[in-house]
Amino acid sequence: MHAPARHRLLRSSLVLLVLADLVLLTSFVLNQWFEVSTWQAWGLAALFAVPLAMLAMPLVNAVLASLDPDPSDAFSGDKIPGVGQ
Repeated sequence: MHAPARHRLLRSSLVLLVLADLVLLTSFVLNQWFEVSTWQAWGLAALFAVPLAMLAMPLVNAVLASLDPDPSDAFSGDKIPGVGQ
């Protein structure tokens, strides 16, 4: 399920930030652990970012879905016992 329309800008910016983090982390790991040159690490990280984007989308949707209030959490009008009302 996709995020509601009101979260469209938030969803786009969150996807961009997640992908930028993944590209930076991947290029760092390739550069430091596997001793790949900087430009090759950036190119491989960008190549790996394409399939990782498909994995990041459900994560972003889950985060944004948690922002929406649950309709079953509505105020029922009951008084809280023991509060002195």
